[in-house]
Amino acid sequence: MEDKGFSAFGLILCFVSFMAIHLVHGDLSYSFPEELSRGSVIGNIAKDLSLDLRALSERKARVDFEGSRKSYCDVNMNTGDLMTSERIDRESLCGKKPACVIKIDLVLENPLELHRVSLHVQDVNDNSPKFKKNLIEFEISESAERGNRFSVEEAHDADIGQNGVQRYVLQKNDNFILVVENKRVELVLENKLDREKHKEINLLLTALDGGSPQRSGTVVIHVTVLDANDNAPVFSQEVYKASLPENSPSETAVVTISATDADEGINGDVTYDFGHLSEENVNVFSIDSKTGEIRVKGVIDFEEINLYEMSIEAKDGLGLTSYAKVIIDVTDINDNAPAIYIVPVQSGTRERTTWYRGGHHQRAGQRL
Repeated sequence: MEDKGFSAFGLILCFVSFMAIHLVHGDLSYSFPEELSRGSVIGNIAKDLSLDLRALSERKARVDFEGSRKSYCDVNMNTGDLMTSERIDRESLCGKKPACVIKIDLVLENPLELHRVSLHVQDVNDNSPKFKKNLIEFEISESAERGNRFSVEEAHDADIGQNGVQRYVLQKNDNFILVVENKRVELVLENKLDREKHKEINLLLTALDGGSPQRSGTVVIHVTVLDANDNAPVFSQEVYKASLPENSPSETAVVTISATDADEGINGDVTYDFGHLSEENVNVFSIDSKTGEIRVKGVIDFEEINLYEMSIEAKDGLGLTSYAKVIIDVTDINDNAPAIYIVPVQSGTRERTTWYRGGHHQRAGQRL
């Protein structure tokens, strides 16, 4: 009899808890540009949920940001507006992802309602194209033939789509033209060099994005004309791929890249270095300049970054360079415990606490 009584009481508690909670999924969605000033209006919660301002205040409307220490927006109780409460930078949040969405919960009490809100952050052209260095140096033999190509590392822009790098312009000169194919940037020797006329040549290369207003970045290409060194290093493959478990300790070997140079002596000595690295990648990996071995030197966290893509430079003794790409896929390990969210519910003078776990709710005192 005691067991039956307890079971009936438990069913009643579940029923009452169910009646007090309304879960609404995918209710609201707002789209707005990044870098809005603090206090900018994203949308009107009261209007979109058909609530009057008094009900919004009485039901203590608030927004909860799961998995983030930052509170990007808040509800203005006087107007019902959802407003930015701090700077929202799309590049910091989502990097190069084509879509940047912040998920939040809008909480209303008495009765408790949870509305899922999706904030779509749109890219604005707030970054200029950048080259890794301000000066690129080549040493090219005057015996180099017309049509010889010399790789130039591409510029990088933190913005995406049309706001990213769209084209390059090379300063007019007598010897070189610029060819860009599949994002590969190369100087092509159009007219042979003559060391007796010009021992050095300076060229200005400009990268332009497609934003409005348009932004640009420049680099100076300095060419020293030599009598030899006809071959640039050649990588064993254009793309190197590796897989790396998250939380791999420092000094873990990831992949070894290799390039050979047909020249002899100092002209054939190949050294390796990273090309352009984003701020997120610069302290994560190291490369041995002699062997080309890439090792872990920072924290590898699948939840933060699950794919690394880097440019690798091979350079011979007199400055001819080639580039290859390294793609590192981070694999997940079970290093995060399930999260439990506790939401206080007030009904009259009594206070109940409801736990949410795995998409289900349960009253205090009921077994999880």
